[in-house]
Amino acid sequence: MLAHPKRQAPDVSAGRAASGIVTAMSSKRLTAGIRRLLAVLLAACLATLAACGGSGEKAADTETGGVEISRDPILLPDDARQIVEDLNEGSDKANASLDASLQDSIETSPARDIDDAFFKRSRAQGRTSVTGPVRNLQDVTTYVPRQTRYPARFLAFVKLGNPEAPGEPAAGRLRLYEKKAADEPWKLAMYITVAPEFPAPDVPLDENGFARMVTEEGVEDLKLEPARVADQYADYLSGYAAGVESSIFAPGRHTTETAVAYKAQVDRDAQAGINSSIKVTANRYPIQTFQLRDGRALAIFAENIVTTYLAAPGKALNPLSGSEGLLEPGSYSTIERHNINMVAAVIPPADSNELVQVVGSTGGTVSFDASNPPAASPTGPGASPTGSPTPSPRPTST
Repeated sequence: MLAHPKRQAPDVSAGRAASGIVTAMSSKRLTAGIRRLLAVLLAACLATLAACGGSGEKAADTETGGVEISRDPILLPDDARQIVEDLNEGSDKANASLDASLQDSIETSPARDIDDAFFKRSRAQGRTSVTGPVRNLQDVTTYVPRQTRYPARFLAFVKLGNPEAPGEPAAGRLRLYEKKAADEPWKLAMYITVAPEFPAPDVPLDENGFARMVTEEGVEDLKLEPARVADQYADYLSGYAAGVESSIFAPGRHTTETAVAYKAQVDRDAQAGINSSIKVTANRYPIQTFQLRDGRALAIFAENIVTTYLAAPGKALNPLSGSEGLLEPGSYSTIERHNINMVAAVIPPADSNELVQVVGSTGGTVSFDASNPPAASPTGPGASPTGSPTPSPRPTST
């Protein structure tokens, strides 16, 4: 081991001139050191920003494994129409051949769940294509929020004309599109048919054409918090046996008339010796709420509907009409029919006397669950349930 050198006393004769030189050199070395440190820190920050796509925020986890962040808007308003047209063309091609793999390449849940089941049922019924005219895409209005995170979404309002009946009013449809990640394509997530007289939503746009969504600050200006609309609507429909009056929802086809139809179906089943019930719950798809210029808001959401049929003692159930390809033939003691409905509702301002208006609801059956009766079940034919609580045939162009 080397010995430490003996410390020497400072050379006082060097005087103050030497101390000035040392001070200057130390200052230069210190400045250079700071510069090197800052350069290292800057490089580290830039690397972090690049990895996050331009933001130091921690990305929230999603079912796709995490949210990617983009420096620029993921979609510009001028680019949305082409996406609508391309996916509309793909949908028409899938419908023409009941091609589920093509359909899955342009749709995502919940639309995909509904339409895949429809294709499967149609093939089991001997069909080779979706019946009905292929509607022409006439008008397209798009609403693109400014988004830098995935999944990204935008809304479109389209008018679809029937070429076989030129005088017929064009069908109005709200469509929600989604892109889950940078390396995934845009897909159709929801489509909701509205009345022909329903106008294109008047969503305010900023100076760059981006659509305004309802913010956390804007929630208090609405009569119903958008995050609660799906649960409230589910509770209302599930309470069909208690009556149709509501302090939240306005009367109409998708509220009071639907509740009346639910109760009528359960009553018919009871007369046939079947104990049935209908339970509606909010689908987990995130509610999308667009601000409207008049202070209202347009909420897009989905509901799960489970209709349960129980055979009376000594009886059995036959499969329902429309279950072809989704439920094996046979006799059952219990059948559950699972539907998904895609819904659009207009929420009025908090200071108005209006109620929430459900302006559209489109859906279909996605699956069945069933259990076989015990061995001592009856001889003879079983009873057949009356059908679906939401008999909405799939449109020929989603």
